[in-house]
Amino acid sequence: MSIFDAISGGAAQTAFKNNMQTINTGLNQQSTALGDNYTSADNYLLGSGLPALNAGYNAGVSNLGTGYGNQRIDLNAGYMSGQDALNSNYGAALGSLGQGRSDLQSNYGLANDALTQNYGQARTDLTNQYGQTQGYLGQATASYAPMVQGGSNAFNQFLNATGANGAAGSQAALANFQEAPGYQYSLDQALGSVQRSAAARGGLAGGNATSDILNTANGLASQGYQQYVNNLNTGAGYYTTGLAGQAAGLTNQANASQAYGNALGNVDTGLGNALSSNFTGLGNALNANDTQAAGIYQNLGNALNTNNIGLGTSLGSADANLGTGQSALNVSNGTGTYGAYNQLGSNLMNLGNQESAAIQNATKQYVDNQNTEAKNQMTASGNLLGMLGGIASSPVTGNVLSGLGKIFS
Repeated sequence: MSIFDAISGGAAQTAFKNNMQTINTGLNQQSTALGDNYTSADNYLLGSGLPALNAGYNAGVSNLGTGYGNQRIDLNAGYMSGQDALNSNYGAALGSLGQGRSDLQSNYGLANDALTQNYGQARTDLTNQYGQTQGYLGQATASYAPMVQGGSNAFNQFLNATGANGAAGSQAALANFQEAPGYQYSLDQALGSVQRSAAARGGLAGGNATSDILNTANGLASQGYQQYVNNLNTGAGYYTTGLAGQAAGLTNQANASQAYGNALGNVDTGLGNALSSNFTGLGNALNANDTQAAGIYQNLGNALNTNNIGLGTSLGSADANLGTGQSALNVSNGTGTYGAYNQLGSNLMNLGNQESAAIQNATKQYVDNQNTEAKNQMTASGNLLGMLGGIASSPVTGNVLSGLGKIFS
């Protein structure tokens, strides 16, 4: 730079031009840097941020689907396990009831057999006892047979002797009386005594002796016949006693037969009542068993229904959770996407604001630079005019001009 440029303002113009180039270069570099940075930020948002949002959303959707599917699988598996457990437990209970039913029938069957056997044994015992009783009573009745047989002859002869059987009977009674060994012996003894007594008196052939003999014979006959009737009466008593004993024995046998029949009837009635009671007990027990089985089926149905309702509720909750999760993901993805594009808009706005600020700053620098250059020009012009005026009035003009020529050379 020459002294003339300094005096004339050329140096200010050169500095102005250089400053203008520097401002333009800085403005361009700043605008380029801002554009590059915001372009990189926008490219990152669009190239990485949005794909990351989409990837996260897709991963979230996939994880939700996987989790939801696993949840449904687990719920179904739990339901099936619960159903199997319910069926198994209730099946075991029903099996126990079935075994209980079989045991009831078996036990009541055994009870019937035992009752029939016991009552059969009772009938056998009664029959045996009845046979023994009839045997003893028959023996007791038969023991009266000799009295009846022996007393029967005495009774008939007693009736003959008392005239109950008529004249023929009386004749037969008298003949039997006279033929009795005791009577003939007594008569012979009594007549012999009378004859000996008459012979001793010497009147055996007399009338007195005959009268004594007749009186003795008649008296002995009368006395002996009455005794004979009494004896027959005693024998007839044995006959009636034997008949009474046989009648009592037969009555006892009849009573024993009736008692036997009653006892058998009681046994049969007792057996019927016992069997009826046993069958009634079996029916009640089986009815209770069936009632309990029906209750188990009802409880199983209720439990399975509750299990199904639980499964449906859980699946519904899972579906609701899936919908909620997907909705949240959609909202989050939409919010993220909106935020990314909002950030892009904000970046563009910031870029415009910063470029506007840079242009404004550069404009200010232009204006300041121009003002400075104008001021410098005015100062340089004033300096030049003053210097020229001084040269004109100086006594050494030639020397000055010579010096100016060197300056401008």
